[in-house]
Amino acid sequence: MSLFVKICGLCRGEDVAAAAALRPDALGFVFWPGSPRAVRPEDVALWTQGLPAGIERVGVFVDAPPADVRRTAEIAGLTLVQLHGREGPEACRDAWPRVWKAFPLSRGPADALAPYPVEAFVVDSGTATRPGGTGQTADWVAAAEFVVGSPRPVLLAGGLTPENVGRAVNQVRPWGVDAASGVESAPGRKDAAKMKEFVRRCRES
Repeated sequence: MSLFVKICGLCRGEDVAAAAALRPDALGFVFWPGSPRAVRPEDVALWTQGLPAGIERVGVFVDAPPADVRRTAEIAGLTLVQLHGREGPEACRDAWPRVWKAFPLSRGPADALAPYPVEAFVVDSGTATRPGGTGQTADWVAAAEFVVGSPRPVLLAGGLTPENVGRAVNQVRPWGVDAASGVESAPGRKDAAKMKEFVRRCRES
């Protein structure tokens, strides 16, 4: 099975177009107000008009009420939501029909993950103030252990770049990978060459 590739933190229309042309499996948009990559759902709806079939539109939320998640997802035209805060199984169930749940790598035993009614988990290298998109490289040893024990497919995030994604995939063996800051030229500005090289290396992994 091929590696699932997500490019996240898109916040300009031209970057969405450049990313979509590379045919990743998903594009991610951040709706957490505390992020430098936060966007409005109306803008996402505009940017993703005519998006090639098969590319998921993923919205990232942090501890938002499920009703707010649903409203934003409907306006933006999302196909998936990624909950990146302290949301429990009930919040995941109420948020949207298709959900990914993100966890920091300090998460406890894998059996605690079973109750979450989600399609996949995301492991990231967040901090106390930033749940993701920090550019810090994840602990790949801990991530590999998470993958082995997970009852769901796992996306690896956290400091992934064109230069290190091949090594990360070889060591962690995730279902998918998720890049944000590692394919930027500046915060919030995607680099077309970096995105192209990232996707190319992922397809070779």
